[in-house]
Order: sequence, then C-alpha cells, then structure tokens
Amino acid sequence: QGGLSGTSGGSKYGLGVDQIVQIEMVLPNGFHVKFGPTEWEDASAEGFIVPKTIAVTGLCRSNPDEEDEEKWTWEGCPDDFDVDFMDLWYAVRGGGGG
Repeated sequence: QGGLSGTSGGSKYGLGVDQIVQIEMVLPNGFHVKFGPTEWEDASAEGFIVPKTIAVTGLCRSNPDEEDEEKWTWEGCPDDFDVDFMDLWYAVRGGGGG
C-alpha cells in the first residue's frame, strides 16, 4: 500500500480520500490558491468508473495578510499569474481518470 494508508495507519484510523472536490494550497511563487474541476465528461469507454475532468478553474486569495479565514477574499488571479490550474490539478492528483 502506498500513500498515507500504508505508512501512517490511515486505514486503521479511517483516513481515506476518494473524490477530491477542491484543493487549497500556497504555491512556490507565494500565491494562495484554491482550485478544482468545473467540467467533466463520461470516461466509461476508456475504462474509468468516474467522470474524467476536462476543465479546472481556480481563484487567488487577494488579501494574503488577513489572518481571519472568515475574512479571506477569493478573486480571479492577476493577469501575470503564470500557473495553469489544469496542469496543477493533474500534478497534485497524479493523473488518472477523475
């Protein structure tokens, strides 16, 4: 077993991740982003049992100095933001059908 289940007792204590809806992270360039799939297509002909992600969109946090999470503001990323959310989704999820 790989990942958390095999090395940290994840299955013993009930840790499991099936379908990720959204990811939030701070990128190496300092941007705090959240992103997730927004369009899917049927991939059963390709052998997948879950829909295949075909579009991913994301937002950047526009007030990074605010510590109160309830006051965080999420907006479109700046024009010079040079990260493709679909590529980032693929990198984080490791590919696959979903």
